[in-house]
Amino acid sequence: MVKIPRISPESGRGKPLVSWLLLLLVLLSLVAVVPSTAAEPLRNAPVIWYADDRQPIPVPAFAEPGLVPCASQAFVAGPVSRFFRPSRLVRKLDDGYAGRPAGDVNSLGEVINSTWFTNRIGLYPLDPAEVARGPGQPEGPDRSRPWEIIGAKVGGVTPGFRIRDGRGDVWLLKFDPPDYPGMSTRSGVVSNLLFHAMGYNTPVDRVVFFTLDDLRVGEGATMRLPRAGKVPLTEANLESVLRDSNCREGDHYVALASKFLAGKPLGPFRTQGRRADDPNDRIRHENRRTLRALRVFAAWLNHFDTKMHNSLDMYVGEPGSGYVEHNLIDFASTLGTFGATPVKRFGYEYGIDAGNVVGRLMTLGLVEDGWVCLERPEGLPEVGYFDVETFDPTGWEPDIPHSAMGMVTGRPRSWPSSRKPRSGPRWSRAGIRIRAPWTIWCARCAGGRRNWYGTGLPRCRPWISSSCGTGCWWARICW
Repeated sequence: MVKIPRISPESGRGKPLVSWLLLLLVLLSLVAVVPSTAAEPLRNAPVIWYADDRQPIPVPAFAEPGLVPCASQAFVAGPVSRFFRPSRLVRKLDDGYAGRPAGDVNSLGEVINSTWFTNRIGLYPLDPAEVARGPGQPEGPDRSRPWEIIGAKVGGVTPGFRIRDGRGDVWLLKFDPPDYPGMSTRSGVVSNLLFHAMGYNTPVDRVVFFTLDDLRVGEGATMRLPRAGKVPLTEANLESVLRDSNCREGDHYVALASKFLAGKPLGPFRTQGRRADDPNDRIRHENRRTLRALRVFAAWLNHFDTKMHNSLDMYVGEPGSGYVEHNLIDFASTLGTFGATPVKRFGYEYGIDAGNVVGRLMTLGLVEDGWVCLERPEGLPEVGYFDVETFDPTGWEPDIPHSAMGMVTGRPRSWPSSRKPRSGPRWSRAGIRIRAPWTIWCARCAGGRRNWYGTGLPRCRPWISSSCGTGCWWARICW
């Protein structure tokens, strides 16, 4: 007879806990292995190129969160929420990326046309004239009669006015920082045209030249002064504002004219989640490849100011029969520029980057950041901190963390390779007046940054054609 030993209660303590831990490890290993071994089945399905997201809906409510709540969500609540999602870790162990597969792609893996994005340069070649035409109205505000100033620009760090042109369209005139004439206007217009060529919805932005005779102060127009508050706008203080802006070239003033988007503004779109009052918004924003791939395009042009407030949802159509269209706006802080003065570290670390701050404290400042050596070219006040030598797309960061950029997978990194022009030597004149030295410098830097993608990130080839000679399409444009 086999004698079965008795197990005392003391000898069994801790064994249930060990069993549960072993079971948990087995389950985690199975979850991590199954996705990598199971290939995605082929789908014999029609290729969809258009999203059905223009169905008529009621007018959604306007919503614009403040900058402080937005930053708190991006720097604190977002990282904490992602930390407590073990599924992100499992996906990262599988293919190296934490994001879910994009939801705005078809069976070929291509982004579909929608209220967010329209395939342009990825499907057919664009010549310089088409790129320079952008969203339309290449001539800028109508000049059939003087532009009527209806008010001062609201927000921002540089002065400006809201005007109504001869056709009745409303435009925003924005000037450069007084110490850096030509900086924001040039970079804003060029980057706007590039993002539109890539497929994003953008407003009409143009560089305009005008005289004081081209402006007329409208009835009831006001402006806000630092100490006096809101005061009536008159011809006298208008001339004073223009003189202080230092935006004169020869006999003309220079500004960036941005046309107000058509429709009813609804505020910016969030970088994660969905818009609750828009039934057409069926894909979470962080799962859209169009927003994830912004990291690639924004790094290339150093568009670090990609916070949600530089986007705008518009209700297009009559109330009850329209839909929501999603736009990117304000590209003035690109190509190394920013607000009243360029800042070296923008694009190299977050606006609040605890990791880099602690690193500097731990090393007592003995280890110097790469961006410290950045220098602007002499004799070109309109050029910001935009170079090739210190550029590293793997280390590029926006000013405020972007939820969609943080969910990037392998496909968004390779998708921009299809966004490249296919007409090389035929780039010709397109009629934008920008100084040639600025063009040559920025084209050289953009071309070098493009080449970095080709060597540093094999899966992220540039969409700009190497046959453009100087490295970028705008180098062939007539200034």
